[in-house]
Amino acid sequence: MTAVERSLRMDVISIYVPSFFIFVGMSIVSPVLPLYAKSFGVNYTLVSLAISAYAFGRFLADIPSGWLSDKWGRRPLMIWGTLLIAVMAFLNARATTFIEFLVYRLIQGIGSAMWMTSRTTLLADVLKPSERGRIMGYFQSFQLLGSSAGPVIGGYAASLWGLQSTFYLYAIFGIVSLVITYLWIQEPEGIATRKHDTRFDWPTAKRLLSNRSYSLACLATFTIFFMRTGIRSTMIPLYADSELGLNETDIGAVIAYSTIMNLILAVPMGHAIDYYGRKPAIVKSLFITMFAALAFPYTTDYFTLSLAAVLLGIGTSGAGQAPLALATDATIDEPRGISMGMYRLFGDIGFMVGPIILGVIADNMGLRAPFYFTAVLLLISTILTQLFAVETYSKRADDMVKRQRGLEA
Repeated sequence: MTAVERSLRMDVISIYVPSFFIFVGMSIVSPVLPLYAKSFGVNYTLVSLAISAYAFGRFLADIPSGWLSDKWGRRPLMIWGTLLIAVMAFLNARATTFIEFLVYRLIQGIGSAMWMTSRTTLLADVLKPSERGRIMGYFQSFQLLGSSAGPVIGGYAASLWGLQSTFYLYAIFGIVSLVITYLWIQEPEGIATRKHDTRFDWPTAKRLLSNRSYSLACLATFTIFFMRTGIRSTMIPLYADSELGLNETDIGAVIAYSTIMNLILAVPMGHAIDYYGRKPAIVKSLFITMFAALAFPYTTDYFTLSLAAVLLGIGTSGAGQAPLALATDATIDEPRGISMGMYRLFGDIGFMVGPIILGVIADNMGLRAPFYFTAVLLLISTILTQLFAVETYSKRADDMVKRQRGLEA
């Protein structure tokens, strides 16, 4: 193994492991977050603010985090972001009013933006187009291992020790990630000394959004994040609790089934993204996810809800790495921190507005209507991506071109 290969492998592994612990913590609170917010005596619309406040913090910090990662480097933002996540998780458990809880969630969202944007930018730094899907598939597997374990741990912890215990566990896992990040994360060679004198302004945003591949990748990630926070993190727990009468342990298990399917398919999807291309992976993910959203309102018990969750897991198995690979490919000559910050901004807009919009719909039309609304949104994104996205990399297409040139020669 060459020094370059060793360096790349250590760069990637050093991001995998702290991300695993962060995602364990995040997913520990996911099945109980709406229930914990509801314990303050608020309605469904205000419950949705527990997730949207976190998303708003990320929204505020995405582009500044990207700019700062170009200016100061990726590592400092990952460290400070992880610290904020851990401290705010502890304070979430100590909150005595709903407003206090929302403030802590907002600040935690800022920390999450610092960590996620710098982490995404660091991955973009070290990966070549021919390996982005595959390596991001491995990276996704580490995240999903944490996400698979988290809801089950959170469900049992909430049943045994109360809802607040999940936030204490989140804080503990955040500290573990902080220590590993501090010890292992290093700036890639050439990045540590390359401080970009760039700024984010309207011409920069216009240039990025005029790139069809990049803008449609942003649309896809908006749609997926809208679904994840609005449906997976908010409406499924509320629907399971209010309509089906399931307890915290059952709800945690149902969410885990979706995540486990993501885990099983993450690596194969990563290879498919590199071989067949980014565009078909995005289209298929969005289309299958649409059918999953339509299935949930027809579930009647734990078993049928679990089947719908499995279908959701199949649909979203490529939804994380495929749009990111497309966006990264399309902005190879742009300031990387800013382009990744703007990409994450679109995702976090979906993250933020999804629970609010679906919470309002649920309050006015019942808990089944949000699933239908989300299915329509997924269909629109699918059609636009299929019609207008431009493929940026496909090994199969490259191989066909090489064979054709060989025949011509």
